[in-house]
Amino acid sequence: MRSNTVGRLVAVASASLLLLGAAAGSAQAVPGPVLYSIDFSNPQERDDNDLPEPYGRVFLQAPWGQQTALWEHPDVDVNTPTLPRYPDFRPYETRFVDHPVTAVCAYVGEDDTGINADDELAAGCVPFEGRGDYTITGEDGSVTVHLYEV
Repeated sequence: MRSNTVGRLVAVASASLLLLGAAAGSAQAVPGPVLYSIDFSNPQERDDNDLPEPYGRVFLQAPWGQQTALWEHPDVDVNTPTLPRYPDFRPYETRFVDHPVTAVCAYVGEDDTGINADDELAAGCVPFEGRGDYTITGEDGSVTVHLYEV
């Protein structure tokens, strides 16, 4: 009697794990090209042009932590370029992602050298759910990643 009960529990647990795995797997992009653009927002920017000078990294992350960068720029103080949107002059950029995607992440600061302390536009990740807009916030603004084709 006891072995039947244990067997049933194992079967139910296995089925549950398979269903959970299938649900999690449905939110993963398969490896391939990604078409995207990125908007940087800093509402309190108050320099000459009221546009952000972002630095940091925006990336897609695999379940095991592997990352594919969508955009990155070092903090170069007074030489950090103004960039409200990436790419500048095209509707979207393309990257090849060679792993499943489970999260869209952004760790982006905004350079305020000589004015005050740098701002934090985004710090964290949001779960990947397919095509669409992903906004990651920070203390002083946000970064929105628009995924057009995944």
